[in-house]
Amino acid sequence: MRPSRVFRLIFRIFILILTVSVTLVSVIGGLSAVLIFQDFDKNINIDTENADFVLDINTTSGEINNIEFSLPFNITNAGYFDLDNLRLELQIAINYSHIDYPSPGLNETRKVIIFEKIQRFRIIPKGQTGNYTFTGDYSDFMVDNFPDLTTEVDVYSGPPIFSFYANFTISLDYSIGLHSLRFGVYEMPVGEYPGGY
Repeated sequence: MRPSRVFRLIFRIFILILTVSVTLVSVIGGLSAVLIFQDFDKNINIDTENADFVLDINTTSGEINNIEFSLPFNITNAGYFDLDNLRLELQIAINYSHIDYPSPGLNETRKVIIFEKIQRFRIIPKGQTGNYTFTGDYSDFMVDNFPDLTTEVDVYSGPPIFSFYANFTISLDYSIGLHSLRFGVYEMPVGEYPGGY
């Protein structure tokens, strides 16, 4: 056999082995994703019931003294590979009744984004559960987006005068980096500021 034919044969065998291995990893990775999402409520749990949300507003001046929260969540890796590059993106908005908007004498319900943050977490090995807490404090919030309690918010529309909603987006890499998954839960109620007079 000529050396060129031997080289072509070796190259074809190498390409075949590479193609089969990548295909096999992709199929197992897809099956793993199905296993994780099959029991979504069991494998991915955003625990809004145990979330701690502190909002301290001076009702006289309408000034925010402090705002912070912690949100526990866990993800169970029910698949065949480790979950890498886990990221949770959280966006929080408040819904309130705005006085004299868009013109004097009219009240309109408005939704304003007050928090947006991405937090990265460590690898979750296959078969294990990662328990995490997403946190935010005063410095993370867009305090300038809060409406003025004394001039913009209809405090007589409540309680509650503020309702808090969150958009959660979880993204991760899987199957040795061959798959990237991204999924979200939007408009989830996460709290209220009772207020009212």
